[in-house]
Amino acid sequence: MAIVDKSLFRPTPVPRLRRRKLLARVVLTQADGAQRAVVVENVSASGIQASCGEGAPPVGAQVTLALPGMAPLWGVVRWIQGRRFGIEIDPRGAAPNAEQDAPTSPPAGPPTLSD
Repeated sequence: MAIVDKSLFRPTPVPRLRRRKLLARVVLTQADGAQRAVVVENVSASGIQASCGEGAPPVGAQVTLALPGMAPLWGVVRWIQGRRFGIEIDPRGAAPNAEQDAPTSPPAGPPTLSD
């Protein structure tokens, strides 16, 4: 068996989604109707980083954000670091129907034609 020189190994880079810096004051609404003023700091295709002077919503909280010039976005708080927090956005952008059981996280894949 041939011996391989491990020092020649170069890991494949894991590309991160492109983030766009944005400073916008918006209202974040939690599933229970509680609202907070937040500042959106950056946006990517799959999430938002924001901060809140009143403190971040809890991890797992389902939230809705209305960004300027866009339809409201629904997502789930995935991490908290001090006053900053990250929201994973539902790729379809729609809030769950209140009459159905709300999911604990956004759907895993992109929408299909049957959606």
